[in-house]
Amino acid sequence: MAHREAEYEVLLSGHDSLDVDRPEEHSQSLQTVSRLALWLGALVLLVGLTDLAALAYTAHLAATVFAPKDFAARLEYASPYIGLKELYESGRVNASAIEPITIRPRVSAQVFVDEPDRFAPRGEHDYWHEQYGTLSPNERRLRVSPEVHTILQFRAIDFGMEDCRLVITLPALNAPLERGASLSLTPGSRLDVFRLDAPRPVDVQTLSYRTRPPPLAVGAKLATVVVDGKGGDVEVTRFACPWSSLHVFEVACAEGTECALDVWSSQNTTYGINLVQHQTV
Repeated sequence: MAHREAEYEVLLSGHDSLDVDRPEEHSQSLQTVSRLALWLGALVLLVGLTDLAALAYTAHLAATVFAPKDFAARLEYASPYIGLKELYESGRVNASAIEPITIRPRVSAQVFVDEPDRFAPRGEHDYWHEQYGTLSPNERRLRVSPEVHTILQFRAIDFGMEDCRLVITLPALNAPLERGASLSLTPGSRLDVFRLDAPRPVDVQTLSYRTRPPPLAVGAKLATVVVDGKGGDVEVTRFACPWSSLHVFEVACAEGTECALDVWSSQNTTYGINLVQHQTV
């Protein structure tokens, strides 16, 4: 009996209880967990930095690969008239007589003095066709009042036709007009025509009274024209228009006066303000 008790005591003294932790094992376990957390944190940080770098690179591609909105407006006009200038200047040939060419405005848009941030209207005469979809008639509007100005833009594109006249063409009051054309005016209205400083084409989508190009520093006002309701052509000004040159104008009521003019051209008419090019070779 005594032998068994001694043996039992020896067994108890030779093995530690499971409920007692060894300090060195606990420390090693904490170190292992800390190293694992450190590596996991570093991995998460690396993945995050990689994502940020990829996002920055994608944003850079989007900003550089795709052309800006005014990309086309910044392109240089390449001349298709290669050698013609040198040929005519040599005196070896003479040009045939060419009748004046009437150029309709590429832009004829209204801006609003009392609403300087309102964008110019677009597509006012657009209509829906069941077979072809939305159609835009080849029509231009010239509208002038104390609250409304019209911005006009022309591009001279014909070689040897570099003597230009800015001309107002109006029908007579009460004259019959074809479909699409219309006229409303106060006889005796006085219109001021200004030349604007626009090295690049006007963006109609962002055009407003506030964003319109500024007048030229010198010689901005070209003329004051009186519309009497009798119709016909009135020459506003004459100027040189080299090939590919851009010309932008603003039409407003003469300062301190009341005026009213609202005219629509149609497919076959040139009512409004046009550019007439005359031969120079």
